[in-house]
Amino acid sequence: MFKASLLPLVLLLSFYPCILRAQTTNASITGRVTDPSKATIAEAKVAAINTSTNFRYETATNGAGDYTLANLPPGTYRIEVQKSGFKKLVRPDVILHVQDALAIDFELPIGAALETVVVQGGAPLLNASDASLSQVIDDKGVVVYRLTDVM
Repeated sequence: MFKASLLPLVLLLSFYPCILRAQTTNASITGRVTDPSKATIAEAKVAAINTSTNFRYETATNGAGDYTLANLPPGTYRIEVQKSGFKKLVRPDVILHVQDALAIDFELPIGAALETVVVQGGAPLLNASDASLSQVIDDKGVVVYRLTDVM
């Protein structure tokens, strides 16, 4: 009798890390940085600057030219990519919603680092994690469950 009553609690606690990971409100951006010949660029600096707070999130590309900016709060960002020997690339007005996972690739033009290229258009941003659509939710759209509600 005692063991059977603990079974729901043990199951709930065993899935607890999965539940927490799935409920994040932050977003992420991943991608690849290449040169005009499509060769990857290692150690390029990639920064996402929140245009509302001016807070800067930074990373660098790995040996394969890939980068990941994780745990970005929803908002509007300016993405800057730079590497010595290449022109600095800026993509303004990147909008991140709750749990977005965008894939944004960059091709750095060869040139002086003092030059900046601002990307005005381009392909639409893609959600790389799945094919679902995202939506901004407010505090009225959030459902909170207490432990007593599920037991």
